[in-house]
Amino acid sequence: PLLACESRVIVTRSPSPQAATPSGAIAPSPSVTADPTPAKVALRPTTGITPAARLLSYERASDIPRIVPQFVLTDDGRVITVDASGEFMQRKLTPSGTAAMVLQAIETGLFDRDASHGRVLRPGPPPLGRGATIFIVVVANGAREIRVTFEPTGQPDDSMYEPSATRARLTALVRGYEDLAWVPATHWVESRQQPYRPAAHRLFLQIEPNVKPSGSPTDAETVWPFFTAIESVGDLVNGPAAPWRCAVIVDDDARALAESLTRAGAITRYGPGSPSAQTDLTWRGSGTLRLQLSPLLPHEPLTCVGAPTPL
Repeated sequence: PLLACESRVIVTRSPSPQAATPSGAIAPSPSVTADPTPAKVALRPTTGITPAARLLSYERASDIPRIVPQFVLTDDGRVITVDASGEFMQRKLTPSGTAAMVLQAIETGLFDRDASHGRVLRPGPPPLGRGATIFIVVVANGAREIRVTFEPTGQPDDSMYEPSATRARLTALVRGYEDLAWVPATHWVESRQQPYRPAAHRLFLQIEPNVKPSGSPTDAETVWPFFTAIESVGDLVNGPAAPWRCAVIVDDDARALAESLTRAGAITRYGPGSPSAQTDLTWRGSGTLRLQLSPLLPHEPLTCVGAPTPL
């Protein structure tokens, strides 16, 4: 993938002819005007980033084709959770605290092999249609990653389904990952939650040259802060309606892009803890550029292969 190989270079703006000059200094030529575009920089390679190993994770899925991470524990003790506002937060366990949390899951006996535990409908009229809720738990058991999916207990229509001790135990386990107050203080290196700061981000871009944007969004090429042309970034990946371009970029480059978009009013915020940022920009006067930026979690590979494209 084209993830940026050129050296880091900054192009500075020419000074404005209206700027005051100190005594003895040479004033800039009246013919020179300020460049409204941000200084361009070269995208930096991600070669210095090594993903952590996932030991434990919990995700939610539904009938909408999207999986939402809720909890991740990695082999360096990092614990990534999601707060009430949807932001990613980070804490850190000691090595013994990390091992204890993984062992707690393994000792349930429910993570010896991949499994799926759905609900079984009781005899009688079928329930009213509602979207399915699925929990996905992945546990590192020895050299294997065990994946268990299940429909949680405690849903409004539970009475219409057969009870399940297995699903009840899995649900209780997962609920413990949503509130970690039970973890002993001695198991934490850092118990205070802080916004998660990723090492890398995934950038999706889709150019629709014949689709007029709604309103009057910012011009894409004006706010684009990189030397690499928008239409050359990353690799093409298939989307549900049209192809996207996708690239993995380092945190400094993601912040440069987010700051440029924020200054232009295209987004309100994207920084530590942010789950994603999306916006539409004007593409060469009459088209639309769709853009999505999202953080990679510590264990995620530095690739776009297999990554879900924006809806």
